[in-house]
Amino acid sequence: PAPAMEYKLLHPPKKGGQPADWEKEREALVATVTELADAGEEKREDLELFLAEVVWAVLRADLPSARAAELLARSPVATKEPLQQLFADVLWLVGWAVEEESNREELNKFCSLLEKDSVLPQKVMALSLELECVPPTVCQVATLRKKQNQAKTKVRYTVTRHNLLRENPEAYSKYLFLLDRLATFDFVPEATADQLRSTSAVLAEDVVHLAGFGHMCPNRMLSMALDVYELRLAETDPALARPVLELIERFPPERLMKVVIFQLQPDEEPSSADHDAHASKPLAPSRASQFLSAATLIQKGLIDLSTLWEYLDPADAAIKKQGAELMAKYDEEVAASSKVDLGSSSQTKDRNNFEKRFQDFNQAEHQKFRLAAGLISVNSWRFAHMVLMNLSKVCKPCLNHHIRSALCDLLKWLVFPIVQPLAAGNKRAAASRVTPPDVESSYTCLRRFEHGLEAKEVPSNGNGQEPACSSVPLCLRPTTNFEELLPQIRMVLEHLEYFLHTDVHLLTSLWLVVDLSLKPKNGKDEGAVTMDDRLVAIVYKHLLPAASLVPSNPYLSDAMWSVLRRLSTFQRYVIYSYWETTYEELLLKLVYERTKAATRQILKRVVANADKADLVAHQSHFHICKLSHSNPIPCIEVMLKDVEIGFNVNLIQPYVECTNRCSDLTADMFGFVFARICSKPSSSRPPCLNQADATMSAWLVNLGEFIGRFYRKHPDADLGGVLTIVTKRMNGASDKEYKSEALIRVILESMIEHLGGVVTVADMNLEQLLCLAGGPRLKSESIAIGKKQDGSRQDKSRQLLLDAVIKQDLVPVLWYSLSQQRHFFLSEEFSDSVGSSGGGLKLLSLLFDGNHDCLLKLIEFLVQACARENYASLTPPLVQVFSMFEPSLAFLAVRHGLPAYGRQTEKEPEVLAELERVVRKQLLPEDFEEEGPSVLFYLTFWRLSLQDIFTPSQSYERAMALAQSQTKELSQKQRIMERDRDHAHSKDYKALKKELVRLKELQTKLQEEHLQQKLIYKQVMTRLQEEKDKWFPAPSPTSTMTFVADMIFPRMLTSHSDALFCCNFIKTLIKLKTKGFHFLDFYNHWTMMLTQNIRSCSEREAQIFGVFLREMMAYVVKLRNDEALYEAESKENPCFHRSYYDENCTVEFASITDIKKGHSKWEGRIYKSWYASITSEEWMERRTALLLLSQSYEAFPLVDRYASTTLKNVEAMRDKEEFTDLKTLANSLAVKLKSQRDRWVDKSEKDKEKASTDANAKERDRRGDDGSRRPTGSGPRSGFSPPPPGGA
Repeated sequence: PAPAMEYKLLHPPKKGGQPADWEKEREALVATVTELADAGEEKREDLELFLAEVVWAVLRADLPSARAAELLARSPVATKEPLQQLFADVLWLVGWAVEEESNREELNKFCSLLEKDSVLPQKVMALSLELECVPPTVCQVATLRKKQNQAKTKVRYTVTRHNLLRENPEAYSKYLFLLDRLATFDFVPEATADQLRSTSAVLAEDVVHLAGFGHMCPNRMLSMALDVYELRLAETDPALARPVLELIERFPPERLMKVVIFQLQPDEEPSSADHDAHASKPLAPSRASQFLSAATLIQKGLIDLSTLWEYLDPADAAIKKQGAELMAKYDEEVAASSKVDLGSSSQTKDRNNFEKRFQDFNQAEHQKFRLAAGLISVNSWRFAHMVLMNLSKVCKPCLNHHIRSALCDLLKWLVFPIVQPLAAGNKRAAASRVTPPDVESSYTCLRRFEHGLEAKEVPSNGNGQEPACSSVPLCLRPTTNFEELLPQIRMVLEHLEYFLHTDVHLLTSLWLVVDLSLKPKNGKDEGAVTMDDRLVAIVYKHLLPAASLVPSNPYLSDAMWSVLRRLSTFQRYVIYSYWETTYEELLLKLVYERTKAATRQILKRVVANADKADLVAHQSHFHICKLSHSNPIPCIEVMLKDVEIGFNVNLIQPYVECTNRCSDLTADMFGFVFARICSKPSSSRPPCLNQADATMSAWLVNLGEFIGRFYRKHPDADLGGVLTIVTKRMNGASDKEYKSEALIRVILESMIEHLGGVVTVADMNLEQLLCLAGGPRLKSESIAIGKKQDGSRQDKSRQLLLDAVIKQDLVPVLWYSLSQQRHFFLSEEFSDSVGSSGGGLKLLSLLFDGNHDCLLKLIEFLVQACARENYASLTPPLVQVFSMFEPSLAFLAVRHGLPAYGRQTEKEPEVLAELERVVRKQLLPEDFEEEGPSVLFYLTFWRLSLQDIFTPSQSYERAMALAQSQTKELSQKQRIMERDRDHAHSKDYKALKKELVRLKELQTKLQEEHLQQKLIYKQVMTRLQEEKDKWFPAPSPTSTMTFVADMIFPRMLTSHSDALFCCNFIKTLIKLKTKGFHFLDFYNHWTMMLTQNIRSCSEREAQIFGVFLREMMAYVVKLRNDEALYEAESKENPCFHRSYYDENCTVEFASITDIKKGHSKWEGRIYKSWYASITSEEWMERRTALLLLSQSYEAFPLVDRYASTTLKNVEAMRDKEEFTDLKTLANSLAVKLKSQRDRWVDKSEKDKEKASTDANAKERDRRGDDGSRRPTGSGPRSGFSPPPPGGA
């Protein structure tokens, strides 16, 4: 009862009453106590409550302590021992509830009166109350505590002696004989089971009779029986120990407990004074078989586990202290591994402190550890679970070798029925990638797991209550049913955690069990499977962390991948993310830091061409492979951190080469880390854009290149995860994060470039531009630099990337994402945000051109990797495509999916009808054909590609000639190298042979591709010849203007190949002598209409415009410089009519003079637009003007007055420009323009005379008439300033 209670049975007398009144009240209270005591058990609780109220009344001063003692002295409490014990219990309860010091003093005073009045004897009070509550007047507390310690020590270390004077020594000899018979049971002939049971019973009865007649000591008999039982249990067939166990069961449990405790104690008995010190000292190791026999007795219920546990050494506090010291040293070791201390020497520190403490704990022979191992060894799982749970409160029991090895062997025994048939030659073993491991234990003599299968439920005490941990099974049973086996494995692993790394056979066996559980029952591979949550928990909580603690083991890595490869990409990456979080656990953090440090040391030695003498640098791929077998995540993180820093971009390829020998699991882990980096929000990663100069951050560019090169090195790695994350980031780009989300496309571009083989060059030369009209092989050979990849390997990687894109259905999503970004970059909202944050047109050019290039690469990859028949199935419907993109990009996206123009098929009319319906509805006005070209001409223009109307035969011939010369050169080297005796083992010789094979295959492929191109060109030209009369039904300036505005201009700026297509399409129209196409009017319109867009071009568009301008003006220059050529071109060619004529009108053709005049006029128009850009105040406009001129200077400007003025403007910019990039570009352009001065036309007479004089001077310098060598050059710069352009 609480101190603030209300009295229920006791009615305290009023304070200040007369003695006579107290006598009456005392007699009434005595009667009450007597009545409650006589009622027995029915009123026991009421009596206890009454006595408690009496004590609290004394403490609350409601009843004087003297009167309370007098009351109890006259009651039955003072005479009956059970009531005294009950009252003592009441005092114990009240003593614990008392908190105030005054109440405690009052309680001590009351106890003294009780002892004085003989209510409670001194012995009862001393034994019942706590030491802190015993009053000093009753007993000295120090003396009582000493007596209690002595009693505990005596009980613990004393075995009751038998009367040795009455013993018969010969009885022990007879007893040993009977024990030997019980432990051997040798019968000839072999006895039946019934005979064995009856014989065992007879021998046990003989032992009982012998003990009585011989007056034998039961303790000695038990000790001898336990020794024999221990011997048979550990050394021979465990079944022979059962008769001895039946004999032991006949002894009293209390005596058996005492004997077992005595046997497990150390040889020297410690004194009570140094008992605490003894707890921390190492004890003499007991035999493992002793704990094995004790565990079987606990399992049978013959001895009590909790009682035995208290007598085992050391105490829990000592184990906890040892575990805490181990963790402290571990923390110090982790801290030392994660940082470099430059201020001290490693010699002054003991680096092995943690290893020493860890080995001490690992090899500890503590009795509690040994008993836990024994319970596990006899498969007494319920009791083992209780012991392990108790130990886990003070330490990690699985860090001890005895417990860990027992748990590992138990797991081996459980999985034996599944693993062993595979190792014995089962059919499934032949189909498995991993050979089943050996499941035999190294400690077979200590394991008796079958013994636990006979266990029965035994109550933990004699009152019939349920035993503790009743939900835990008594024992574990091996089975081939995965539904029954997996829960048992998980129960064992909960105690073993991830510390099964010391038994690699077991770890591999568990991976094999998981692999078998994932196999479909019908034996058919149905693709990715979904792992059950229970298996997922086993994998990421136990198996993967355990693998991290195993040194390099390729066999284990293959076993792990055989399981994980069956899962979907999402589930694998979820498991990897869980695995990553486990590196904060014990030992794993240390392994993580050490792996990172080792990786850094290796990467410091990585170079492009390592010397063979440097074993670390030359074999860096081998060392990285070893590290990544067990711990790929820290190894990959260090490598990618170096790549993102970008201290040397030339090391990206050597880093990729370091992964050459990595396992499939490591390659998949690279994909996971790539996806994790790409999925980070912009707030938790470095910025993707340098806002100051509007350029992409180096880390993103380096990461993209590393990802592309890595997947080209490992094309079999799963690409789905990275592609899905990149697509989601691009598709989920918000307006506020447009920069980061838009620039993540760099990774996609890099994968397309390195895996798909779609390589682009920012500034292509003339030969590379011509090769754009060829096939994929010619284009890749013209652009590729350095070591060229094998064609078959490139085709394989391209197909794998295509399969990943198709599997994830990413084409529609990527196209939609790029189109949305494209529209946003051109919106007013983006313009306002750019104006507020800085960057201007340069930022717009970076984002818009990057978006455009990414789309071009994606479409080009799909065109090269996918057949025409399958391309249409990947793309969205035509209506959706034309609603996403502008016409030029929409037609580019669907062109490869349309029927080939040169080969008419059955599906062509249906497809073209649908295309025409979409075009008429979304693109063309209703009156398009009234004054413009026909819809047929419109569709023909957009259907054709550069490869259809132009074949670069000279480029093919040059490429094949180059390959042939290289083959001849390498063949000579091969013959020289074959003179060496060991040439077959030379790395250079093998590379040379591989290159020869590639070159021979290249020649064959180029020849086939060239023939295919010529065939397509012939078929296309045949059909164009048939349809040309339907293209311009009503020729007029309006139709030409429509042709330029709706067809040439949109397509010309799309790409370099489209710009070349427009130029070659014009030449094709002229070659076909197309009626309705007017050459002069066409040039008049495009020079007026297209040049007005120079100021609005981005950098990429300016370069493309420059290529278009060069090709278009080069054709005019070619015609005006060769009159014979012009006569041949214009002969009976309606394209060169001076005007638009009706059928009945007289036709007049344009003369060469008209072409020359037109050329001058057209250059004037172009110059006027270019001059507006070059004199602009915007940096971007001036730069685009220079970029355009850098591509067109060979064909524009060539008219003298415009060329000289252009040169003066460029030189002025070179001298006065503030920006370094423009200054450098202008300087190079000035040199290029001067180099074209001899080709300038329409020069004045004065200029012609000066040019002739300069030519004569050059010739004299070349001959050296004065005997000295003179430098060549154009002489001093003339101060001639041409008149401003006019007549344009």
